[in-house]
Amino acid sequence: MPLPPVIGKISQNEPLTVSLIVLLALGLRLINLDATSLWIDEIYSFMVANTHVYPTQLDTTIHSASDFYQRFLNWQPMNLDRLLALLKINVHMPLYYLLVNPWLGWFGNDAVGLRSFSALCSALLVLPVFGLGKAMGGRQAGYLCAMVTALLPFQIYYGQEGRMYALSLFWAGWAGLAFWQVLFGKRPILWGWLYALAVSGGMLSHYMFVFFLGFQAIFALWYGCQTQRWQRLTHALPAALALGAIALWWLPVYQMQQQGVNEEYHFAKGLVGWSRYLSVPFWQPLVVVAGDNRLSRLIYIPLSLLLLWLAYRPHKGVKASFRFSVSGYLMAWLWIPLFLQIGYDWLKHTHISIIDRYAMLISPAMSLLLGLALARLWTPASDSGTVSASQGRRMLASAILSGMLALALGSVASPSPFRDEHNKDDHIREKIGYFLAQAQPHDLIFVNGPLGAPNLAAFYLHQQRPQQPMVYWISRYQGEAVPLPAPTLFKPYQRVWLFRHRANNERGLQTAKDYLKSMYPHLVQTHDWFIYSRPSAL
Repeated sequence: MPLPPVIGKISQNEPLTVSLIVLLALGLRLINLDATSLWIDEIYSFMVANTHVYPTQLDTTIHSASDFYQRFLNWQPMNLDRLLALLKINVHMPLYYLLVNPWLGWFGNDAVGLRSFSALCSALLVLPVFGLGKAMGGRQAGYLCAMVTALLPFQIYYGQEGRMYALSLFWAGWAGLAFWQVLFGKRPILWGWLYALAVSGGMLSHYMFVFFLGFQAIFALWYGCQTQRWQRLTHALPAALALGAIALWWLPVYQMQQQGVNEEYHFAKGLVGWSRYLSVPFWQPLVVVAGDNRLSRLIYIPLSLLLLWLAYRPHKGVKASFRFSVSGYLMAWLWIPLFLQIGYDWLKHTHISIIDRYAMLISPAMSLLLGLALARLWTPASDSGTVSASQGRRMLASAILSGMLALALGSVASPSPFRDEHNKDDHIREKIGYFLAQAQPHDLIFVNGPLGAPNLAAFYLHQQRPQQPMVYWISRYQGEAVPLPAPTLFKPYQRVWLFRHRANNERGLQTAKDYLKSMYPHLVQTHDWFIYSRPSAL
């Protein structure tokens, strides 16, 4: 079944075709970019990117929403000293914040400005995946691998989140391509320097990149032992030197981070059952295709299993050594990082390996495998036996791609049963809107939760009612129990709205409820808000 003439001509123009796929990926990630509320980690992205230093002690005075915004969220130029001071307690690497700060200054210090940076990084992942697909299976395979990357719901989800994960994936894609070219391609010296740039960017973006580097180190050792072509590996020396320089520069900050890290907060403590760990190597590769949406998984997991079966079937007309290199490289990319994370979990008594955002660096390998499987459905008639069989396989590949596009469009529609919501904080913006529709300007909003909670509230209040008075209380602040605000603070207010953040601090929430009830005897709970009032306010 030949391609339509227009599509056929476009496909012959490689730069144009790849550019169109990148634009498709970017468009999918920009659709409804502000459809969901910011969640607490995205608020921390604003705080750190704008280098607003955390308070040294808990502030229990009344402030307006605009005061909170100016103190913790308002855009200001990057200050490297303040950024490093923040990262000593934020436990992250600096590159994302260094890049997103000027981006926010150019495109707006709001949800769209923050998330659009991730959307661009996610869309540009198409480029290295195309390069790898082309190197492994030809130009047609490159196009299909790029299309899969553009359409996968998991990639779209993290391409719409204002965190450093899309940037880390961008570097993982380029490091994967550069390392493949160092081992198997032409011009290994040039690719060695590009590899150094990619791994440096990756390590400066997220600590989890070390597991990705672990896969490449182990695969390089296997490659050298199998081929005895150790000279190829010397072209990765600039990357090793760059990583060493980064380690020496970052070591003092890392030591400070380890002293102040609260592992019970940053990593879920306690080991999960053996069955869960045994399922991780098989489950996570499928999760980083479908995402966390149940309907998406119901469709994508069987589809992924079918395509993986096609990808690993014996190839006709392909040298066994090359086939083994492709399969070995992609299998190592998929499973070595997962096993390294599981080992880390057992050493640190955590279970981060079962959290998809920490395993996401394996997702380009799944995109490549699915794209290569689709490419096999487009093989010529001589490989499939008959012309009709070849046409049927191409029709199946077209149907699969059409279904992927439909699911991608569904995943960015809002509301949509295919849209992931697992990291969003219960529609904070809608709760704020509900509050503003009923609260009076002289009502007090009392926020219970971590430091990000009042900033989440202030972010949306600042946009609509900047002078709304606010106070917040954190039952434990920087590891220490803190007293509730003084009762005298509440005297000017006849009504208080208690805003809870999440449901993971029931003891602190109950303490706040009992405290307010002692001063405001009338309580109404509605739409996740607790409204306390005195008789004169009824």
